[in-house]
Amino acid sequence: MSTNPTLNKLQQLLPQLFQPVEVFGDPYLRFQLTPFIPALLSMERVAEAILVPANSISSLPNMPAFTIGMINARDRVFCIVDLAQLIGVASPLLNQQEYQVIVMNLPGADLATNALPSNKLLGLAVNRVQGISRLSTEQWQVVGRKVPEMLAPYLQGCLWENNKQIVVMDTESILASPFLLSNSAIASNN
Repeated sequence: MSTNPTLNKLQQLLPQLFQPVEVFGDPYLRFQLTPFIPALLSMERVAEAILVPANSISSLPNMPAFTIGMINARDRVFCIVDLAQLIGVASPLLNQQEYQVIVMNLPGADLATNALPSNKLLGLAVNRVQGISRLSTEQWQVVGRKVPEMLAPYLQGCLWENNKQIVVMDTESILASPFLLSNSAIASNN
């Protein structure tokens, strides 16, 4: 077996790149719910985050104001809702050219295989998706007074980072929202 001299030189110059790194905490998707509310959402039910042009979304008549419409993405048809508006927070997402959407696996989806029929997805449009962070529940704190009251039922806790409160959203509470469940066309994606 021959060794690569370039690889050997890199290992000597930058040994930290070749050391295994232990990662602690569970993955959470970091996003802006609104320009003023940073949030985290467990990655457990997140299928993907996508950028959706507004002209690829079909509007649905007689639907609640939080409903943006339906989309066919990667041969899967699902509904997109404005997450902030769904949970009662004023939303800046009206008349966008494109939407940043968190695609969620609904309850009943096979999370182990990620083999999903099209009626088991829901898109949550947010202000901006920022990336993935790892954290443990020990880092959570009680939600502060700065959070709008209507947001409280959808939260698990909060974090403080650089004197800024970041809310940790409860995925199951969002997906079980009475507004969402009362609208069978969205909940079942018919």
